[in-house]
Amino acid sequence: MKICHFKVQFKKLHHSDETEKFNLKIFNLNFADSFQPIVSKYHKLCRSTDFYLYIYQQAHKDLELPSVIVQGDMHPGNLMWSIDKNDNIQNSIAAIVDWQTMQEGSPMTDLARFLVHCADGNIRREAESFAIKLYYQCLIEEFGDISKVPYTLEKLQQAYKYAFLAQALYSLGTMDFFVPSMEEKIKDEKMRKDLFDSGMLKSLHVFEDSDKLLEGELNDLFIKFG
Repeated sequence: MKICHFKVQFKKLHHSDETEKFNLKIFNLNFADSFQPIVSKYHKLCRSTDFYLYIYQQAHKDLELPSVIVQGDMHPGNLMWSIDKNDNIQNSIAAIVDWQTMQEGSPMTDLARFLVHCADGNIRREAESFAIKLYYQCLIEEFGDISKVPYTLEKLQQAYKYAFLAQALYSLGTMDFFVPSMEEKIKDEKMRKDLFDSGMLKSLHVFEDSDKLLEGELNDLFIKFG
């Protein structure tokens, strides 16, 4: 099977003055006081092609984690759930679809993408620790012995932080796609506003956690790329 290596094409998305103005306009609609400092502080970093290339292609290797097959677009719309004989949905996945962005990369990329884009902040923060530990436990069971697992839990947790940052900052550049799409598909004004406010709050929590990482243990990334 031929693996598609990751190729970043962020220039059109992240280096457009129109995109910058549109994104800032979106964030100014609600939560302006909370978003504006973070958006201004990390706008250069979220537009850095070198930053994304490092996160997707090199960061996990620096932690001595071997590359794995990454689906690349992990979200509920790409998951097919099992059903029983009565057509009741079960708590197990039957298939994962849409592999057109498949790549070699960090074992934490798909998990970070799923949690950043699909979970509210309070749920994501609880799920992160649990999910990474469960992932590692599954590796131990698969290899049969913890000594055979090619990396430690601590390195896996660190790899997640890198993957989380990439997904968090990339989300800033995709607002100009998702917001108009939501406005077109959802005609009920109240429902649209509720979903928008919920999404903004989720994004705010993501950026707050990103800021904590970039001001703390991953400050070297901000210095180098930001």
